[in-house]
Amino acid sequence: MTVGGVVLALLVIAALGYFAGLGPMSRLNTARGIEPPAKLGGLDRVTDAQIREQLKLDQTRDALSRINDGKQATVEAYGNLDGQRLFVVIALRGKVDIDKTIKDSGASPELVKQVGQSTCVESTDTLPTQCYRGSNTLTVIAQAANEGVSVNDVGPLADEAFTAMK
Repeated sequence: MTVGGVVLALLVIAALGYFAGLGPMSRLNTARGIEPPAKLGGLDRVTDAQIREQLKLDQTRDALSRINDGKQATVEAYGNLDGQRLFVVIALRGKVDIDKTIKDSGASPELVKQVGQSTCVESTDTLPTQCYRGSNTLTVIAQAANEGVSVNDVGPLADEAFTAMK
């Protein structure tokens, strides 16, 4: 009975580490793949090889995975090049310090807004509108590829992507 209790406790601790991204089991979590949804915000995922090449989505994904110690990453675009709305979504397994990332981007504090559960930065002359959402196991960055898109448009997309890719 005691051995069974100890084994059960170890299994609970291992599961917590895996799913919450804590302790040595977190490394297994960061190796899990990320499955991008077919649609986000009512927009279809870009699957055309030529457009993906033009947007450098796969090259960016490979570079992110390399610089993040082999952690799983995906870079996807939603919408189309001719439309009024095109978004790029980056998802990384593991935790990213969102506050530090925003500070390092040079965004001034008045441009940072909370939209839903995402932390967003309004566009500037040098930065597109971006929203971040993260946990210990997944970080999602959504950005608008069109001008004139507000954080109120990108924030819900980041939240939806985060929920879909957990």
